[in-house]
Amino acid sequence: MVTDYNNFFNINEQTQNFIRQHIKDDSYLLALAVKQNSEINIRFALEQIAARQQTKEKIPSWYLNDKLVFPPRISLEQCSSEITAKYKASLCKGENFADLTGGSGIDFSFISQNFNNSFYVEKDEYLSKLAKYNFDILGLKNINIINCSSDKFLENAANFDCIYIDPSRRKNNKKEILIENCSPDILKIKDIILKKSKSILIKLSPVFDIVELERKLNNITQIHVVAVKNECKELLVRLEQNNEKANIEIVCVNMTGKSRQIFSFNPVDEKNNEYDFVQNVQRYLYEPNAAVQKSGGFKSVAKKFNLKAINASSKIYTSDIFINDFCGRIFIVENVFSFNKTELKNNLKNIKQANITVRNFPLSVAGLRKKLNIADGGDIYLFATTLFDGGKVIVKCRKDI
Repeated sequence: MVTDYNNFFNINEQTQNFIRQHIKDDSYLLALAVKQNSEINIRFALEQIAARQQTKEKIPSWYLNDKLVFPPRISLEQCSSEITAKYKASLCKGENFADLTGGSGIDFSFISQNFNNSFYVEKDEYLSKLAKYNFDILGLKNINIINCSSDKFLENAANFDCIYIDPSRRKNNKKEILIENCSPDILKIKDIILKKSKSILIKLSPVFDIVELERKLNNITQIHVVAVKNECKELLVRLEQNNEKANIEIVCVNMTGKSRQIFSFNPVDEKNNEYDFVQNVQRYLYEPNAAVQKSGGFKSVAKKFNLKAINASSKIYTSDIFINDFCGRIFIVENVFSFNKTELKNNLKNIKQANITVRNFPLSVAGLRKKLNIADGGDIYLFATTLFDGGKVIVKCRKDI
């Protein structure tokens, strides 16, 4: 649905009050019940109510500011969350900054605060006007709104300390997983940008292959794998002038809201590292968080925390020592038993509910749950996996608190 935004920036008090009064209401049901009112822009108000509800958890500080106007749904779906925008801001600082794909302006609004002079570049005229409106409300200083394509902006751009790009990853309504199919095409413009900027920070979806990015992009210094509450949200690729690929650092960060789990490694070291295997599961079971799993740094994380691998393909580890700062979940092992009927019956006879994880095991979670006739949830954790000697086992655990 496309809204007529002719009077978009002249929102009257009646419309704002309507949004405040109905902020928790279902916008679809509200649309059916509300009557037309010449003093209220109903269509606009309904869209704003839906947008605010959509971003309450994603962008809490914007949600709480009732003066801000939210962009169309598609922009909100593709924009960063506040917690990841703040993380990006922690990586960038300097004198001059440019965001070549301004969009909804979430990332720009946080990153620009670390620079003395910032440029928001957006080819869509409406989004550019919206950004100007919202940035004024937010009180952002020393910013420039540029309504043009990134290519045109780069033609006359000066020098920057950092340029940020969040390329569009959709083509014909399909999600792209190849960087050369994104818009703008990073492979075509990165050399031009690096002549005018000390560094580039590129945001990509976690579906992108890290090894492929390393192969296709020169000048990479870091790749940040960013997870929120153990769910991968984005990859951040930093490119810098005059850098060799051997210097790449992969940084895995999992943000829980109250704390950050951070682990970093070098891909070359990961390739050269070896697992230290153990025959039996020890007192604690360690499961790397989603960021580490996406990064592929399995041998590096085992070496860092002196953990034993139970199988090269299982990607879970064990130790008799409790490691408080491990970058993932820690479980206390209560029992380990084989997959034969007798042992399953003896060890699971009173268990009606459990959290099941499958690692290097012939059954899926759904298949195993059906076979065991155990509902999801509860305080018990079952890991179905394969040991070093090839034995199929279930590890019964409880989560460390």
